[in-house]
Amino acid sequence: MAYSMDCSVSLAATMLLIAGIRSRDVSTQMVDSEVIRLLDPGRLKSLKLIQKYISKLNDEHISLFSLIPYIRHEVVDTTKTLHEKVNLWIDDNIKNID
Repeated sequence: MAYSMDCSVSLAATMLLIAGIRSRDVSTQMVDSEVIRLLDPGRLKSLKLIQKYISKLNDEHISLFSLIPYIRHEVVDTTKTLHEKVNLWIDDNIKNID
């Protein structure tokens, strides 16, 4: 990126950080993608099953990235990390599908 912008790597990194801070959507998407990446294969499979189930109920496609903000608001507990919240939400909702 620094090469394409014809600037130093540190300046390119600084510009990315500023853009992330100013644009909440960008930073939220980065956090959400990291949460999804940290899920173990079993949890990811369960999350995808729940996603398909919700999509079928709503008769529209619901993406994994739209579930994470929903989970964040659904599970209000400041003592847990977002990753822990996602895991708890998966545990609670996978029971409805089986």
